[in-house]
Amino acid sequence: MAIRMNGLFSSGIDAVRFITNVNQMIRGFVAGNLIVGFVMAATTTLVLWRIGRKGAIPLGIASGLLNLLPFLGLIASLALPLAAAMLQFNTPGPYIIITLTILLLHVVSTNLLIPKFIATRVSIGPVAATVGILFWGWLWGVMGLLLAVPLTAFIKLVADLHPSLCHLSNMLALTPRATSRWVRYGETALERAIPYLRTGHEKLP
Repeated sequence: MAIRMNGLFSSGIDAVRFITNVNQMIRGFVAGNLIVGFVMAATTTLVLWRIGRKGAIPLGIASGLLNLLPFLGLIASLALPLAAAMLQFNTPGPYIIITLTILLLHVVSTNLLIPKFIATRVSIGPVAATVGILFWGWLWGVMGLLLAVPLTAFIKLVADLHPSLCHLSNMLALTPRATSRWVRYGETALERAIPYLRTGHEKLP
């Protein structure tokens, strides 16, 4: 596998390190989703149980896990318990509680839980995770929404191994790393060359 990765990228790429980082990213992504899914399912189950809904445990688990899905998950996680509530409740109170609970959980998971427990486990920043969800969702629709975080993390892993992409890596990283000396020198040299390129006769300072 490492030999194939070396051939795919370049001989200067540490393929073993890259594969190790990919494995860690996948494990972190799965573990983070399990944590967030447990929190969502447990909270939804508790609310359904408190309002007296029959079958609160399976409904709460299903609704909580569906709520993990960006955007479309909100509709599915709302529709399931509300449809079940129509078979039992005749007053608007339970419907309001269910709707507000699931809406609140969706907002909290999207803006707090997913960036904290999933994005940080794949070593990308919360802002990068949010922007990644918007970008991949716009590009590939539902599939892009589902794969946004691991795709963004994979791009960061590739950027980590290329010194020329260190700025992209730092933009996506949870904790930016120091810029290589040769990159800083190259930027300085370019800035020094710009006046000469514009005038064609000015000397470099």
